[in-house]
Amino acid sequence: MISAPPDIFRVGINLPQVMDSPHGLIAFAVFASLSGLWLAKRFSVAKNIPGPPSASFFTGNLLQLVAPETGRDWQLNANKVHEGVARIRTLFGGSALLVNDPKALHHILVKDQDIFEEWPAFTATNALLFGDGLVATIGDQHKKQRKMLTPAFSIKHLRGMTPLFVSIARELEQHISSMVRTQPIEIDVTPWLNRFALEVIGKGGLGHSFGKLSQHNDFSAAAKDLAASVSVLVPGAPLTPWFKYLGPAQFRRFILKLIPWGLLQRLVDIVNIMDAEVHKIFAAQQKALDAGVSDEGEGKDIMGILPTDTTSGAIARLLHLLALNPDVQSHLRHEVVQAFHHQDEAIDFSNVSALPYLDAVVRETLRVYPPIPTIFRQALKDTVVPLLHPITGVDGEIMKEVYIEKGTDIFINILGSNHHPKTWGGDADEWKPERWLTDLPDSVLRNRELSGVYSHQMTFLAGKRACIGFNFSQLEMKVALAILIQSLEFSLPKDKEVGWNVGLLMTPVIRGSNSIHGQLPLVIKKLD
Repeated sequence: MISAPPDIFRVGINLPQVMDSPHGLIAFAVFASLSGLWLAKRFSVAKNIPGPPSASFFTGNLLQLVAPETGRDWQLNANKVHEGVARIRTLFGGSALLVNDPKALHHILVKDQDIFEEWPAFTATNALLFGDGLVATIGDQHKKQRKMLTPAFSIKHLRGMTPLFVSIARELEQHISSMVRTQPIEIDVTPWLNRFALEVIGKGGLGHSFGKLSQHNDFSAAAKDLAASVSVLVPGAPLTPWFKYLGPAQFRRFILKLIPWGLLQRLVDIVNIMDAEVHKIFAAQQKALDAGVSDEGEGKDIMGILPTDTTSGAIARLLHLLALNPDVQSHLRHEVVQAFHHQDEAIDFSNVSALPYLDAVVRETLRVYPPIPTIFRQALKDTVVPLLHPITGVDGEIMKEVYIEKGTDIFINILGSNHHPKTWGGDADEWKPERWLTDLPDSVLRNRELSGVYSHQMTFLAGKRACIGFNFSQLEMKVALAILIQSLEFSLPKDKEVGWNVGLLMTPVIRGSNSIHGQLPLVIKKLD
């Protein structure tokens, strides 16, 4: 297994060190060239839209948006102070729009979705990391891939996969139970949840096992580090679409190897490890197909690159919240135990979905703490987007619509939308599962009708690029939680405080730690 050097978690880059190295000078020249190309294509954003002041000419508000531990609060505050549309600063004095107004999001994601395409930086980064898969394509190619995959995510198909989910979840529970059988023990649950989610994707999506849940391996370690590593590089994402012009992949890798930054080198290693493993899986499947052999039990291919960190992160957040709220944990355990009287009883999809409190806990967690807080779009032509809630312009004018120029970057504030006080009320920031057990406010119902989103929230987006695996993810979450909560009790360690870093994904970390990678220590007790 690859061991990371001590400086791998350093977020900064030593510019003098780069400039003193001949290889560093070459890399810096390439970076400067990419910056110049990006600046030449940068478009302005309507200056009458208010927003937070820029923190830096070079990075604008981007470092605030992804700042460890404080980025989430900054995103929430930006749209509350500046209402449903805010102008934020990006690289080198550029501008973008941070949007959470319900009507504006409906136009961007649904009604005018052909005008607002996936952010080029997002698709380019995914293409460089994973190849031209579903999350890296646009237009007709994306539609074709999505059409092919959609049947695999149907409710009917997922019902047939439930025994597989249950089997893997029980394996997870048994491993953890064996560790805490005699006394409560503090365990970092993030590697366990990551391997669980990876195994669900592997067996459920590829008919392939990535190894025992109790054992570390290069691939699971790489998958665990991927999202956190990429998150640090988000402020530089606007430059990635130009990276493909540097020539073939081998030359691009050569350029990256010249940059003396441990975190970037770790990202290169991660891509190499994952690429090699996926090619091995593909070769094995191709051999089986050529031989006319298939695994009908587990080989119902879904896709090989569904991000495991989104679901494992959501389950981690659930366990953390239950540890913070023992009364909710007790209530949930009572419901699950009453529904499934014997621990060995098989759990099917309909039974899990019919548990109202379990469903409420999952829905509220996804609303208040969406695993992906922000997603991006770019305007393909000049357009006008109406607002449900008018804003006040810099000049004092009341604006009921916003003019958006071609090329404008749009930051979809999923987090802000799910916390919008005019939609969810004055307690929008509070985690209250019981809100789903009563009638929702009319404002929430109107938002559901307007946006066409799942469960009245923006967590899974809407339109042609909405999350294709939202049913898969929720089933995985509910099955895992229903099995773990029956026999295990979760509480917080006394000597550690957990925070959550915002970036590409929300990641749990120990406050005061210099590590950017996930850590969620919980005290786990075995119940009779």
